[in-house]
Amino acid sequence: MLDPSILCAAWNLPPIRSSRLAETGTIHQTYLLDISDGSRYALRAYRHTAEKYERIVQEHVLCTFVRDHGLPALAPVPLLTGETILEYEERFYALFPFAEGSQVPRGQLDAREIAAMGHFLGELHHVLHAYPHAPLERQPWVLDRAEIFARLDVTVRAIRAREQLDGDDQRALSRLIQMRTWLLETQPIDLTAFAHLERQIIHGDYQETNLFFVDGKVSAIIDWDQAYAAPRAWEVMRTLHYAGKLAADFCQTFLASYRQAHPLPQEELDCTAAVYGWMHDHNLWVPEELYLRSNERVRALLEPGDSFIPFAERWAALSL
Repeated sequence: MLDPSILCAAWNLPPIRSSRLAETGTIHQTYLLDISDGSRYALRAYRHTAEKYERIVQEHVLCTFVRDHGLPALAPVPLLTGETILEYEERFYALFPFAEGSQVPRGQLDAREIAAMGHFLGELHHVLHAYPHAPLERQPWVLDRAEIFARLDVTVRAIRAREQLDGDDQRALSRLIQMRTWLLETQPIDLTAFAHLERQIIHGDYQETNLFFVDGKVSAIIDWDQAYAAPRAWEVMRTLHYAGKLAADFCQTFLASYRQAHPLPQEELDCTAAVYGWMHDHNLWVPEELYLRSNERVRALLEPGDSFIPFAERWAALSL
């Protein structure tokens, strides 16, 4: 962590009583700080590149915009200089107020909290509709399948090269082999209808690890570093998948509450599901992070089971 004396001087804080590394987060590090005057903060440590600096600036402007429009987004605390980013020893740092409320683990979300997540996302998308796209445009929604097959083969070899394969390794290897076979036999989908859906800025990582709750309502949203322009149904779909695991009860409750706050036609959701599923079925980020870059923090994100089931099959089984 950043030297406490430098941190306190930069933000004019009283002495730090204690600090600990947050358990969540797979890319950046977040330290939770208890200050001697009883206040609490979260210090984010970012990777150090010129591109990353510009991205952090955009992130800070965006979460401040959302906060200023009445939603509980945590905006960064200004330094004594008035800026919000501290550069020190090849790292960038930003300080945020400690979120009000508590986080709820994925498996412990009750129906009220799931409904709150859906309703809040609808409100958030309504606010973000007015935010300009330009700084946060995403690359075209296309895949280089030859490159993906090459990366897949590298990952498979990396797993096979391990001295001993545990249960996670064996399941990941089995799924990757089945994934490769399915992809070879499957034709690319038509992106025409999806390309015509309206785009807007979305949070990019809307799930329970980035939300806090008080009395069954969302009290804070954090971590805007993955925000980009996309159809809002994309974020709805991603949340149903990652936070809801495509469980019927979660999806039905979340969607009903989202639509109360912001209407979403079923045909738009189904169109997005087809493209989301196609992209997801080519996604190698988790196994690459774990087996090529030794990022053990993503191990919990490995898909369960030995069988690769295409996303489209899982979506169709929901019958929403």
